[in-house]
Amino acid sequence: MAEGKIEWAGVGFVAVSCHDAPMFKAPGLYGFARREWNGERTLLYVGQAEVIATEAAPGAQLWTQALGLGMNELHVCLCLGERIDRLQLQDRIVRRLEPILNLIDRETPPLERASA
Repeated sequence: MAEGKIEWAGVGFVAVSCHDAPMFKAPGLYGFARREWNGERTLLYVGQAEVIATEAAPGAQLWTQALGLGMNELHVCLCLGERIDRLQLQDRIVRRLEPILNLIDRETPPLERASA
């Protein structure tokens, strides 16, 4: 399961296989990441959840997009029980690292109905 310890913007995560998401039935931060052949990692998305297994598993909102960008690792940080703490750290990571799927998600305006 464990593939190593990672830090993103000073926040510690544990890297696991992206298919291990159902094991994490606790609140925390999660990240979709791509690990290259040379060991370099790219954070594609960082999110927060009351139950990581629900938000970071196959079928989750950004799962397919992350896979299309080469996601092969899930990064988890389980030491954050309070939602406000998770949101603050998520914001810090997004501001410093600008994960592509966070930027797309933030910059995409909602669809509006066309006028008849």
